Amino acid sequence: MIVNTDYYCWFSDEELFNHVKQDDKKAFEELFKRYWAFLLDNAYKTLQSREKAEDIVQEIFISLFIRRHTIELSVSLKAYLCQALKFKVMNEYRSQTVRRNFLKNMHSKDFERSEIGSSCEHKELEMSINQSIKQLPEKCKRVFLLSREEAYSYKDISGALNISVSTVEKHISKALKVLKNRVNLMNN
Repeated sequence: MIVNTDYYCWFSDEELFNHVKQDDKKAFEELFKRYWAFLLDNAYKTLQSREKAEDIVQEIFISLFIRRHTIELSVSLKAYLCQALKFKVMNEYRSQTVRRNFLKNMHSKDFERSEIGSSCEHKELEMSINQSIKQLPEKCKRVFLLSREEAYSYKDISGALNISVSTVEKHISKALKVLKNRVNLMNN
């Protein structure tokens, strides 16, 4: 015997939902066919993503089926589904905002960490250079500090320390070589 299930299309929404409450899966299929495209179109218009719209509409129907025994409609089924869609879409927007803010925060924290890391590396390099300068021979250290910290010219250093300009150049060259080697060791 062939059972004709097309008669569900003649039921009102309320009659269909009453059948759904009595675990009539064919009635649920009819509700699904009746409202799937309508809800999907409305969700898509708002979200501009077919995939998200489909997910949301599917969640609405799953929730409707799971809660079918406890749902008491105070409005039409269509109004109930539209309200459910509105809440789901609002939740999706909230979720997107939370994700966006989280990613923005992570990006800014990564930036801060890189700046902190860069600042720490700078301080570490500065400490290493100062330590290397302290370990230079006394005369070489004095020549280098007059050149770099006091901005003396080689000629001024020569006159202040009573040494030749070529000796000043040798001390500066030696100091720079030591510092360069120290920095290269730190980078390796």
